Amino acid sequence: MCRMMGVVSRGPVYYDLFEEFADLATKGMCPIGAPDERGHKDGWGLACFQNGSLKVHMRDAGSAPDASKYYGTAWKIAKLNLERTPEQSLIVMGHLRRASSQGLVAQKFAHPFIEEEGDVTWAFQHNGSLVKDVSDSGKIDSQILFEMILSLLDGRTHEDVAKATAAVRTSAMEKYGGFTSLNFMLSDGRALHVYRDFQTNGQYYTLYMDNFGEMIVGCSEPILAMKSEPIPRGILHTITADLEMRRTTVS
Repeated sequence: MCRMMGVVSRGPVYYDLFEEFADLATKGMCPIGAPDERGHKDGWGLACFQNGSLKVHMRDAGSAPDASKYYGTAWKIAKLNLERTPEQSLIVMGHLRRASSQGLVAQKFAHPFIEEEGDVTWAFQHNGSLVKDVSDSGKIDSQILFEMILSLLDGRTHEDVAKATAAVRTSAMEKYGGFTSLNFMLSDGRALHVYRDFQTNGQYYTLYMDNFGEMIVGCSEPILAMKSEPIPRGILHTITADLEMRRTTVS
C-alpha cells in the first residue's frame, strides 16, 4: 500500500513537486477500514531518468518528510532539471510506502525497484497486495509482480507492456487468488507506463493524471492542483518522452 508519483517532463520539474508529494506520507488517504492511521511512513524512494538513462535512484525505510536524504535526492533531481539543455526529457518516479506487514519495513523493500534486462534499465513501483501470502519467498508482492512483468515482456513498446500487464493480471488471479490493487508505474527511461486496477477499496487505490503543458504528472492523490477525477480502471496509459499519450484497455 502506498502513494505513488510519476512525472514526464520536457520543461521544468520544480522542487515544490517533491515537497507536496512528501506531504502525502502523513496527510494522504489511508486504506478504508485499515486498523490504524499510521500514514505512508514505512519507506520512500525516488528515481530519475534523463534522456533515457537512469541518473538518480535513492530509497530508504522510514518517512520521507523526516528524511534529509529524501530532500537531498529531490534537490539533485531538480538540479538536473536546471542544468539540462532545452528539449531534454526527464522521467521521475516517487513512492511513499505503507507496509502490509510491519515486519517487512526495510530499505530493500522500498520502491521504486530497479532491474537490468539486457541493455535496458527498468524502474517499477506498485500500490496494492496479492491475496495469497508471499512472505515465505523473502520478497514482497510488488517485487514478485515486477519479476512477472519483466519475464512476460517481449519488448519495450506500449503494446508489449499492455500484453504483459494482461498476462500478469490473469496470473495474479489464478496463482495468487486475486489482488487488492495492481496499480503500478513502470519505466525504461523512454516512456512511463501507468496502470490502475483494483478488486477492493477503489476509493483508496486511485491514480490521477494531468497535463501541465510541458509536464504530465500522475499521482495517487492530486498534487499541484491536479484534476480531481481519477483515471479509469483497467486501462494502461503510456506517456512518451515527447509527452504523447497512448491508451489500451487491459481488463
